Amino acid sequence: MAAGGYLDIVVKSAAGGLLIAVILLLARGRHYVISGLLVSVPAVSLYTWWCINAEHGPVHLREAVRAAMWSAIPWVAYLAVVYAGAGRLPIWLNLTFGVLTWFVVAFGFLVLLRGGS
Repeated sequence: MAAGGYLDIVVKSAAGGLLIAVILLLARGRHYVISGLLVSVPAVSLYTWWCINAEHGPVHLREAVRAAMWSAIPWVAYLAVVYAGAGRLPIWLNLTFGVLTWFVVAFGFLVLLRGGS
């Protein structure tokens, strides 16, 4: 990768960090709903899809987008576990169960998408 490619990654990482900072600032105030919505902004995926298409073509782009569509199911499973555990479990345990649920469901879909091999 050329030096310009690394600089591009650093700039995009800084932009992503800025987006996270804005989300956290909103969450610390009274804007919980807005911060929750911003978490799902497709800002990262827009750039990712552009790069995949430019570097690998539309066939690989379709494959990556297909995998991303399937990833919505593990994300919803994660959110359901965190929602169900809110106020019932300590936050660290609640989030741990949510992440473990995400990994289990995501692994299941990975096996399914790869045809069980």
